[in-house]
Amino acid sequence: MTGRLLRCLIALLASVLMFLLFSGCGGSGGSGVILESITISPNQELKLTAGDTLQFNATGTYSNGTTGDVTSSVTWNSSNTTAATITTAGLVTASASVGTSPTTTITATYKGISPTSPAYLTVVAPGVSTQSNEWSTTGSPTGVAVASFSNFTSSGNVYVTDATNNLLRVYDAAGVQLASVSTTGEPHGVAIDSGNNLYVIDITNLQLRKYSFTVSATSGLTGTQIASWTTTGSPSGVAVDSSGNVYVTDSIYNLVRVYNAVGTQIASWPTTGIPSGVAVDSAGNVYVTDITNNMLRVYSPSFTGSQTTSWSTTGSPTGVAVDASGNVYVVDYTNKLIREFSSGNQINSWPPVTDPLYQMYEPYGVAVDVQGNVYVTDLTNNFVRTYAVE
Repeated sequence: MTGRLLRCLIALLASVLMFLLFSGCGGSGGSGVILESITISPNQELKLTAGDTLQFNATGTYSNGTTGDVTSSVTWNSSNTTAATITTAGLVTASASVGTSPTTTITATYKGISPTSPAYLTVVAPGVSTQSNEWSTTGSPTGVAVASFSNFTSSGNVYVTDATNNLLRVYDAAGVQLASVSTTGEPHGVAIDSGNNLYVIDITNLQLRKYSFTVSATSGLTGTQIASWTTTGSPSGVAVDSSGNVYVTDSIYNLVRVYNAVGTQIASWPTTGIPSGVAVDSAGNVYVTDITNNMLRVYSPSFTGSQTTSWSTTGSPTGVAVDASGNVYVVDYTNKLIREFSSGNQINSWPPVTDPLYQMYEPYGVAVDVQGNVYVTDLTNNFVRTYAVE
């Protein structure tokens, strides 16, 4: 071996040793350059729907001011793998089944350095769970109605009964009040038909009142009572099907009464327990909340009162609504929850009772529009809260 070749090999070996030395100290390859910090993105509070994935990336910042991608070099960690797992490449997968602890913290470590701002993930079940809006209704809001079926037409207005001031209030989708109508007596349940006529339960006078609304350039939106009829007993909830038949729950005689569009009672059937809320799907199936037994009971569309199924809702169920896909939303008054069911199985509930913002939350009425947005009246705080589809 010549002296020149030996000197080259020694120089090469020195270079390798120098590289390893700087690498071990967190260097980026340049002399004296060390890793100073790591950031991950995204790093804010996030929500993932169960089963969804999300890619995280990590960036290193070095002592010479340069940055570099270290996504594949860091050690990724999810603090709660029952909520979400993360691969060595930074790909997060949310749990397919949402348990009692659906939150986790995502962080990364490289050469003993961790980001100062980790990511916080909450995994939510498919369906509705995120509050998208709220507005004050003034008075005690009980019932709420929007268009319920995909074949219904609606301007997007939201109708809320004000039991304190004996009013029916009309809001646009943003919560701006467009009109109010005196209901004569204390209003409770409210429902809307395919012609945008409103049916309101007057529990003081045991009446079912029907209103129509017109719009003019001078007076804006105006509501006019066009019919009323005695319901007998103690009316509570009201719903209307796609043919214009109106369903009223009678909590004194434990009945569901059915009226045609001109107010003639065409059917009635007994319910087990005290009925409260009522809803009808696009096929004519009737859903009734039983607050005595904490059940939701489903009846066939034949007007015979034939119960086809029932399931436990837990808590005191009051309002009930059904969307165009057949998902059913039930107010759990006792536990301050809205529960979502599909084919009798609960697939979601919100808000969590442990959330301090909702300790004084008192949900009562519920409705769902054609986009699947859910509207809930908060009886204690005099609010309408809206929840968007995830």
